[in-house]
Amino acid sequence: MTSTSPRRYLHLNLVANDINLHQGAYGYEQNHGIAERGTFERLLEYGRLGDEGLFTALFVGDIPGMQGSPAFDGGPAEPITALTAIAQHTKHVGLIATASTTFYDPYNLARLLASLDQASDGRAGYNAVTSVIDDFALNYSLAQHLSREERYQRADEFLQVLRALWDNRELRRDADGRTRFYAEPINHRGKLFAVSGPLNIAPSRQGRPLIAQAGGSGAGIKVAAKYAEMVFTNSSTRDSAAEYRQTLDKALVEQGRAPGSVPPIPGLIPYLGRTADEAQEKLRELDSYVDWAPIAPFALGQFGIDIPLGDINALFPVDALPVPADVEKTIKSTFGNYVGLYNWIQQHPGVTVRDVVAQAVGRGGATHRKFVGSYDDIVEDFAAWHSDGNVGGFNLMFSAGAQSIREFVDEVVPRLIDRGIYRPTPADRPLRERF
Repeated sequence: MTSTSPRRYLHLNLVANDINLHQGAYGYEQNHGIAERGTFERLLEYGRLGDEGLFTALFVGDIPGMQGSPAFDGGPAEPITALTAIAQHTKHVGLIATASTTFYDPYNLARLLASLDQASDGRAGYNAVTSVIDDFALNYSLAQHLSREERYQRADEFLQVLRALWDNRELRRDADGRTRFYAEPINHRGKLFAVSGPLNIAPSRQGRPLIAQAGGSGAGIKVAAKYAEMVFTNSSTRDSAAEYRQTLDKALVEQGRAPGSVPPIPGLIPYLGRTADEAQEKLRELDSYVDWAPIAPFALGQFGIDIPLGDINALFPVDALPVPADVEKTIKSTFGNYVGLYNWIQQHPGVTVRDVVAQAVGRGGATHRKFVGSYDDIVEDFAAWHSDGNVGGFNLMFSAGAQSIREFVDEVVPRLIDRGIYRPTPADRPLRERF
C-alpha cells in the first residue's frame, strides 16, 4: 500500500496595517473619489477580504507608541482588541496579533491571547516582538530601552512562561458527563519573572495560540527556533530565502526540533495590472501623490543610522552604508528589515536617494520585496518560490488597501487555485494545524 502526502499549498497571510500602505494611498483614494472610512472600518475590510480571499491568517503588527503627528496610519486599535472584534465578523481566517515581550507582562498577555483564541474558536496566533524604538520605552515606565541582548533574554524567558501557562490547562470530560476546566500551577521562578499560575482562561479547540516570530538577527533566530511555529522574514530573492532556510533549520536542530518544521513567510507588497506596463503605471500614479523630501530622513533614521542624504535626486552614498554585521547589536529597528534594505541597495547599483526612500518607506511594506507585474507574472513568481520549498508562503501587504486587495482576490487568487498551489476552499482547521 502506498501513501500520498497531502498537497502542500501556499500560505498567504494578509498584513492588516495601514502603515504598510504606499505613502500615496490616501491621495490615490481621494483623487479617485473613494469614500473616507474610519480606522476601524478599514480594519474590518481587511477581515472580510481575508475570509473571501482564502488567506491563512490576518497578520496585525503593532506600533506601541506615536511616531509622528499626524499619524501615518490613522491610529488603529491595538491588535488583540481589534482582532477580537474582527473575529465576530469573520469565520475562517486566522488572527495573528503582535505584542511586545518587552512591554507586556507574560501572565497578562497569556490571558489576553487565550481570550482571543476563545473568541475566534481556535484561530488565534501571537507574533512575538521585542520592540526597538527608544521613545516607546518611556511610555512603559522604563528609563530607557533595553539593549538587544537584554530584550532577547527577556523574550526567551517570557515565551517560556507563556507556553507553560498555556500548556498546563485542559478541558476534561468527567465521569458524570460534564466537561470541566482544569489548570495546574507552573511555579516559575526565573531571572526576570516570578509567575505561579495557573492561567484562569480555558483553552480553545487548538489548545493554545500559534506562536510566530520575526527572527532576523542571530538572537532572533535562536528564539524563533526554540518557540516559533511560523517565522516572518525579509527575503527579496530566492537565493536569500534558501540561505535563511538553511540557517533556521540549523537552529531548529540545535533546539531538538525537526528541520523544515517551521515555515519562513517572507513579506511582499505587489503592484499589479493586466500587463506589466499597467502595473508600472499604477505605481507611477501612487508615487505622484508623495512628497518625498520630508520622509527621506526616516529611510535610515528608523534604523538609528545617521547618513546625510541631501538632494533627493542625487546618487545614494552606498559607501557610507554600514554592513549588517557591523550594526546587528545596535540597530534601532527590525534587523531583518535592515538586511533586506542593504541587500536591495547592493543589488541595484546607481540608485538615487529617492529610490532608497521609496524602497524603505514610500512604497509601503517596510523594506520588503516589491513585486511589479501582471497577474500572470505574480502567479509564475509564487509558483517558483513555492517549488523551491524554502518558504511556506508570503505575508502580503497591499499598496492601496481594500482596492488593491480586492484586485488580488478577484484576479490572482483564481489563477493560483487553477495552478494548484493555493487552497480552493476555506481552511477550517485550528490555526496551528494549518501551518
